[in-house]
Formats: sequence, C-alpha cells, structure tokens
Amino acid sequence: MSSQLMLTLAELAAGYRDGSLDPVEVAEAHFDAIAAHQDGSKVYRVLMRERALRQARLASRRFRQGVDLGPLQGVPIAIKDLVDTAGEVSAAGSKVLAERPPAAADSPVAARLDAAGAVFLGRTNMTELAYSGLGLNPHFGTPGSALDARRVPGGSSSGSGVAVAAGLAVAAVGSDTGGSVRIPAAANGVVGLKTTDGRLPTEGTTALSTTLDTLGPLARTVDDTWALYLGMAAEPHRLLKEPSDRLTLLAPTTLMQDDLDDATRQGFDAALARFEALGHEVRVAPLPLLSEVDDLYRRFGSFSSHEAWAQYETEFTAREADFDPRVLGRVKEFGSRPSSDYVRLGYARADLRSRFWPALAGVDAVLAPTIPKLPPFIEDLAHDDAAYFEANRLILRNTAAFNILACPAASVPLSYAVGELPVSTMIVTRPGEEELALGVARLLER
Repeated sequence: MSSQLMLTLAELAAGYRDGSLDPVEVAEAHFDAIAAHQDGSKVYRVLMRERALRQARLASRRFRQGVDLGPLQGVPIAIKDLVDTAGEVSAAGSKVLAERPPAAADSPVAARLDAAGAVFLGRTNMTELAYSGLGLNPHFGTPGSALDARRVPGGSSSGSGVAVAAGLAVAAVGSDTGGSVRIPAAANGVVGLKTTDGRLPTEGTTALSTTLDTLGPLARTVDDTWALYLGMAAEPHRLLKEPSDRLTLLAPTTLMQDDLDDATRQGFDAALARFEALGHEVRVAPLPLLSEVDDLYRRFGSFSSHEAWAQYETEFTAREADFDPRVLGRVKEFGSRPSSDYVRLGYARADLRSRFWPALAGVDAVLAPTIPKLPPFIEDLAHDDAAYFEANRLILRNTAAFNILACPAASVPLSYAVGELPVSTMIVTRPGEEELALGVARLLER
C-alpha cells in the first residue's frame, strides 16, 4: 500500500469505484505509515483509529451497495486540533486547553465532512492557540517540514501541512488567521486555500481571533483542494472551472516583494513568466494600500492579541508557566491595550476594506510569494528569541495582509529551488471568489 499513500484524492476515488482499492485497507495503510514516520507522533496529537475504521467500513459498504456520496467518500483526511470532533478534546496545541472536556458533537465543518463520507484519521498538531507562522510547539513537539525535516513545517496548521505532503493523509482541514493554511502549504510543497471571512462556519472551533479566523483545506493538488473545500462548504461537487478569458494580474512591489531570498525571487519570477506565456497580462507595480495594512497593527495592536487575551485571560493568569512563552508574549504585547484601540482597529479595517478592491478595478487577482524566504531551520530558532520573532514576522508578512482584507487566497507550489524545497505563489481574489483563486492556481500547477 505504500505507493498508494501518495495518490491524489481523485485517483483514490477512482480506485474505490473500480474496486481496485478498499477504504478500510487504505485507512489501515495510513495508520501504518503514521506509526512508521519519524515525526508521526508530532504530526498527529491524537489518532482517531476507532472512528476512522468505522467510517471506512461504512464507506466500503456503501460502495458495494452502489451508494455514492461524492469524491470524499472513503478518503482519509486529517483534522486540525482546534476543530471539534465528537468525543475528542480540541487542545489547539495547548497543554492547558488539553485538560478541557471532550467535544459533545462535531463542529459544523466536521459534521459536513462526515456526512460526505470522509474518514477522520486524527487531529493534527499545531502552534499553541494557532499564534505563530512557524509551527513550533514546545508541548507536543514540532514536526519538521515533510521536504526537509530540519526546517520549520510552517504554522499554525503544521501537522496538517506535513501530513498531506508526507502521505499521512490525503487532504487536511486547517485554519487561517494570518496565514496558517497558506504558510504550511508553502513550507511543505502542497496547495492551501484561505477562504473568505464567514464562508465556512467557525462554530465548534477553538478561536484565536473571532474576527479573523477562517477554516480552509490543504491537499496535494488544486483539484483535491477544491473537492475538500466544497465538502467543507456543504456544496455538491462540481468540476473546478479554469479562467477562460485573458486575466489582468497584479504583482505588487509594495511590501510583498521586499527582502526575498534568491530562490524565492527566481521562483516568483518564473510564476509571472508562466502567466505571461499563457497570454495573461501581468502588471508589476506599487500598491500603496498594502502599507496601510501593515500600519494598522502598529497603531492599534492586533486582532489576535486583543481577542486571545479577552478569551483566555483567566488561563493566562492562573497557568502562565504552562503556556509557550513566545505565544503568551505576543498576546500580552497588545492584548492589554485599551479597548478603544480595539474598536479603532475594527473601524480602520472596515475603512481599508471598503477602499481596497475598488482601487483595483480591472485587476482580476493579486499575486505574491506566499512566504518571502525558504523555511528557516528549526535549530536556528529553538533557543534564540530574537531570531524566532524576526522569522515569524517575515513568514507572516505577505499572508497576513489578506486576512485583514477578508478575501480568499490560494497558495500553490510552482518550482523546486533548493533540493526538494518548493517556492509557492499566492493568488488573492475578491471576497467570494474562491473558485477563481484556485482556477488561477491550477494554471500554475499545470
């Protein structure tokens, strides 16, 4: 079964339907692979073997009976450890939150995926409270990138990114508050989609920022990402449409292309050249509004810090020593600022959102490197706070701007720069245009 662990969702679905593959055998093979992987216990905090095999047996029985719920039926997926699944604790990477009672029911998104016939392998490890783009976790361990175990896996959906890339899940559910789907997708060479604010329900998830939190899929191909997204949205499956018209694409020089390393510069330039070769217009120009995004947090603090402090102040105060000091430090930096700053931040965000896309009339999508540099080495950050915070600032810079703007953004790997390390491009579209973002991503994938 080892060769079948890297099948795409579409290939797996085809095998189920022609009888060459069985959901129970495929699920068992994934559990064997997780047990054998050097970082398997760091990728998954909890395995859900009993539930997974029950789901797989049901899928197998449905196939024999001619019942077909769609492309997710029998497909092994991973669930980020902040999305409630019945009977399990949503620890959100925190040993303090791991002491909470198990969830009484599936979250809406998990319930939708269960209804679509997916198989839940387990709950993936993550940065504590989802508050870092690097993916380090001092409580449950840090899995290395699936492509170079010495490097960070990207956060906060670190386990989800590694699981998909390493063949420990076919696809995975992640969350994105400042880049937490797109960054691990980039660090592991897979596809990730940050969804429009409010497009997928976040009820039944452990919040970092009630303003910015979104859920989104990770998978090995654009089509697989689209299939999981539709399942999370409770929409009937349909084929992803690629753009048929000539597109106008903007690659901002403001902020997005600052401080790129050579590999990322070469990879991003190759992506732009690819679009031009396909006949699309690529504009490389300043976009001053992006500077305003960066300025909001300096003036008023961050949504994540304000809102995390409001939600977890009791735990932070009573159990300070039990939290990752780097996470707690970031919360405290802005979390205790005046409530008036939080209100002003909301007003400023609404004003910026109202001006951003109208200023880009005629532009179909914005392009940028997902992360400005290749993922840093874990060892370089493990004991150096200054290096950690600088690396975290930089890895979040490009992605976080578009969480403020509430729009969808896809990350897709284009080229491999150093050995097996990918360079990924981010495609950003207007709110509600997830299909366009992934359609443009598929142009690069092909």
